Amino acid sequence: LATSPMFHLSGLYATIALQLALGGKLVMRSGRFDEAELIRLMARERVSAFAALGSMGPRIARHPELAKHDLSCVENVGFGGAPVSPAVQELLRRAFPNASAAQGIGYGSSESVSAPTTIRGAEFQRHPTSAGRVIPTHELEIRDPDGKALPEGVEGEIHIRSAYVMLGYWGKPDATAATIKPGRWLATGDIGRFEDGLLYINSRARDMILRNAENVYPVEIEYRLEQHPSVREATVFGVDHDDWGQAVKAVVVPEPGASPSSADLARWCSETLAAYKVPTEWEIRRDPLPRNASGKVLKDVVRGASRSAFVEE
Repeated sequence: LATSPMFHLSGLYATIALQLALGGKLVMRSGRFDEAELIRLMARERVSAFAALGSMGPRIARHPELAKHDLSCVENVGFGGAPVSPAVQELLRRAFPNASAAQGIGYGSSESVSAPTTIRGAEFQRHPTSAGRVIPTHELEIRDPDGKALPEGVEGEIHIRSAYVMLGYWGKPDATAATIKPGRWLATGDIGRFEDGLLYINSRARDMILRNAENVYPVEIEYRLEQHPSVREATVFGVDHDDWGQAVKAVVVPEPGASPSSADLARWCSETLAAYKVPTEWEIRRDPLPRNASGKVLKDVVRGASRSAFVEE
């Protein structure tokens, strides 16, 4: 099922180009995302694999139409485009049990052109927050701000080198020079670390919150919030604070019919997170979080700093 945007790594290379090379069947549809129609399409065409980007997977898994159809044909569910919490992974395993053994995720970007790391199956279940191991055709380094390679366990900016990395940004030599480092290493802007050969990504560098001289990575808090039974989705970011520099704010979308309070959610976070990581500002809204075509939450839109170009009609 070709549901990934065609300009996206998952859509163009991992779906369209791969199936053309293999002689595989691609099922495609036009129009806006429609959970019920996609479920019926998957059952009718006996779809075996699809990429559950962003909120697509959870919306399909929770839809009442799912129980009306035989989807035992689905044997492979992949993720990409943004981190996926363990809670969402488990939701998709229950919805598509025949795909649980092949569930996986890859890490990459439009600039890397291919996915330098991947993880799936039993290893993914053992390490659900990992982006996987480096594949043989790629090199990957974690570097400090001075460009020095860092040892395993130390966080820094992820750099990628392969035969597939882009040549540059069209007509933007300054942007290219800032992104393509000597030796044709791609500076991704993502923050990560290696543990036992597995890559872990904490957050985009620009998303890191500096609260009272402590580094706070939103994805850790988002994962915890999405484990709450009353939470459908959540996003976390920093807001200005007179004393701390930044405070941690969480925007939460509850499950239909649920009404969790900010106090309840703060207690839930404090059970597993350090006190300085627990959000002190909360917003509970009913509308789904705005996302781009790749499934990433548009945090600037949530903050009110910009408008979304993706309009629901």
